[in-house]
Amino acid sequence: MTYSEIWHRIATSYDDGEARAIARILIEELFGLSYADIVCGATEQLSADDTLRLDTAVRRIEQGEPLQHVLGYADFCGNRFSVNSSVLIPRPETEWLVDEGAKLMDDCIASDETQHKAPHSPKRILDIGTGSGCIAISLKLRLGDAYVEAWDISEEALRTAQDNADALKAEVTFRKRDALKAEEEGCSEEECLQGGALVSSAPTGQAMDSINYSEANILAAPWDLIVSNPPYICDSERSAMDDNVLLHEPHTALFVPDDDPLRFYRAIARYALLTLNPGGTLLFECNTRYAETTGKMLSDMGFEEVTVSDDCFSLPRFVRGRKNSPAQQPLPINSPSQPSPSGRAWLPKA
Repeated sequence: MTYSEIWHRIATSYDDGEARAIARILIEELFGLSYADIVCGATEQLSADDTLRLDTAVRRIEQGEPLQHVLGYADFCGNRFSVNSSVLIPRPETEWLVDEGAKLMDDCIASDETQHKAPHSPKRILDIGTGSGCIAISLKLRLGDAYVEAWDISEEALRTAQDNADALKAEVTFRKRDALKAEEEGCSEEECLQGGALVSSAPTGQAMDSINYSEANILAAPWDLIVSNPPYICDSERSAMDDNVLLHEPHTALFVPDDDPLRFYRAIARYALLTLNPGGTLLFECNTRYAETTGKMLSDMGFEEVTVSDDCFSLPRFVRGRKNSPAQQPLPINSPSQPSPSGRAWLPKA
């Protein structure tokens, strides 16, 4: 098969430019060939086995399977993460959460040192809705001695995340938790993924006898940073989405009801107000239609220094809020926040 034949086959599902890029990446990754090799006809010199391997991969892409699933991995923050149908494929714009989160924690440590405070304890970071673990693992790799914990409701996703953490030698604690019930569950018994097995981890009853004091403190201590990229695509937006997303990525990680698009944001924000340290930060990735609405919701709930930031495509994607008062409680917001996509003048843009 020639390079031209390959990308023309892929172009039945993608535009020509994207088809060429997918073909090039596929060949480079499968066989270690350079672009110069490819345009000079290297694919025509592959062995029969490699030609069959390439044809099988191209066929999977023709049938709508994402390139990352065909390869088995996706790149994120300079590292390679295994992906499959149980997790969302990491997107490049999401790297902002890691960059911003790491900067915030570094600034906190530098501020403590400047003010000659006692040596800081490790920063505590929580990633809610971790999926492949790309955010939590990347933050751990950036921040070294930080304690990083990550939640997901899917056991399959948690196993994928644990595999990625093991492969990248990142010490992250993974727990099976429902983000919508985080506030009401509090410190109730939960499940923790350790070495691929789900086990009880909360220090309740006799379990306290088998847990050391420092671990008990870890489970009970407040957070310095909570970061989340929760489901945010409205059901009505499905018709505009490509089949390679709809048919191959988990819907529980993608969609929310049209009548309550901020349901995850509201639940996580209420939990954050209860559990963040004074000065702690909440970082969200959002549907660009509702970024300003999300920011207004955080402000109404009592968060301070709320900002909306654009992604790498100049779209309003990220929302940040800081908890100030040590005794701050979530304000009563019982009805769904109604989205108003227009207007962002009330919020400062970061």
